[in-house]
Amino acid sequence: MSPFRGSDETLDREIETLEGIAKRRLRRYARDLKDLDRDLSDLKKERARRRAASAVPEIGSEPVGSSADG
Repeated sequence: MSPFRGSDETLDREIETLEGIAKRRLRRYARDLKDLDRDLSDLKKERARRRAASAVPEIGSEPVGSSADG
């Protein structure tokens, strides 16, 4: 980056402006990351629920290959 050519006051304002932009972006990204983390957690819970449900045989169903004939 080339040297700043403005006055000290202008330099201070520029620094404050960029710090404000950086802080706002950081808050926005942190919020977005928190939302993504929550969505990911919800999806993993749904996957676990589906896997658990598929592992438990339904009541009244017989195992495949069994017969009453013996």
